[in-house]
Amino acid sequence: WTGDGMLTDNVGHGTFMAGAIASTCDCLGLAPDVRLHVYRVFNSDAESQTSWLVKALGHAIRARVDVINLSMGGPDFRDVLFTRKIDEAVGSGIVIASGIGNSGPLWGTSLNPGDQPAVIGVGSVNRDGDGVARWSSRGATKTELPDGPGRAKPDVLTVGEFWAAKQGGGCQFQWGTSVSCPVVSAALALILSGLGGPQR
Repeated sequence: WTGDGMLTDNVGHGTFMAGAIASTCDCLGLAPDVRLHVYRVFNSDAESQTSWLVKALGHAIRARVDVINLSMGGPDFRDVLFTRKIDEAVGSGIVIASGIGNSGPLWGTSLNPGDQPAVIGVGSVNRDGDGVARWSSRGATKTELPDGPGRAKPDVLTVGEFWAAKQGGGCQFQWGTSVSCPVVSAALALILSGLGGPQR
């Protein structure tokens, strides 16, 4: 989707997230029997463009995926092409989870698309599991400003520091709400796998 003709994840971020969900070796994923659709929307410099994201989301809609894990975010809540495509995906029946960002502890630091109403915004708990991780972003969201107060975000908190797969095998450690996001996506996949057609 990036147009550079490469399929390799040279950054390692996406490999970690996919492995956290579905790895079947070394660092076992949380839902190793799920089928992944992998969309490379960041180039080797960790840069992305709206057009790449919109095309990949369009393909995911046509492929009728059940869950989209977006371990990414940015301050682009006014990027109408992107935000509308996210809403279209949710409207088609896809559940989207997205990391809320690592810009805490300040309020009003939630990132898009995790701050969109239809997206499950995922934050991280601290190591003791008794509060929000200091670095985890939080609402209120900015989409509604200046017309009204923003909404509370994130929607869910979970562990945000652990080991998962790396390129070439083995395991690597990462932290952040991007890391929390596949925990939620894997749980959603497991829940959906136990439901019959009409219930899904």
